[in-house]
Amino acid sequence: MKAIVFYVLAALLLTGCATLSREQCQRGDWFGLGITDGQNGQPASRLDQHARACSEHGIHVDNQQYLNGRAQGLEDYCRIENAFDSGLEGRRYQQVCPPSIDAVFERYNRAAYEVYQNRKELERIDDLIQDNERRLWDKDLYDDNRRRIRSNLRDLDRQRDRARHDLYSSEQYLDRLMEEARYSRNR
Repeated sequence: MKAIVFYVLAALLLTGCATLSREQCQRGDWFGLGITDGQNGQPASRLDQHARACSEHGIHVDNQQYLNGRAQGLEDYCRIENAFDSGLEGRRYQQVCPPSIDAVFERYNRAAYEVYQNRKELERIDDLIQDNERRLWDKDLYDDNRRRIRSNLRDLDRQRDRARHDLYSSEQYLDRLMEEARYSRNR
């Protein structure tokens, strides 16, 4: 039984790693796929993943078409304002932009990504607080459990205060960087 479960999980993991379906491989729009990957800031190693996915279907990738499309897509991606947008959407920068803006793009994306993470942490804590508050309404709850839940709520309130402070600080820093970027662009 354990062997069957292992093979099923292994098969699911392997199919979950494929970046393209058979239909996408057969369509063969390598230039368009390159543009999309470039616009999403995907590293060049993404081509290897696509090639592996398509080789499972006996289809070869047109590397040059893909790389040409990716280069065009990166022109859209590697705009400084996109460093902020992609970070706030929860996407980390993968060192794909030209050396002339790489360090600045990285710094801006990292600051925006920190805001994203802090927002997610605050949401997680708020969800836990709501869950604990709902549990307090259970009429069949023993007093010991009720005390434990109240103690958890006090701890969560402290965590929420820290998370709010972290979010505020990261948003302030991000605002300064965005102002810096606007100032640099207007010079």
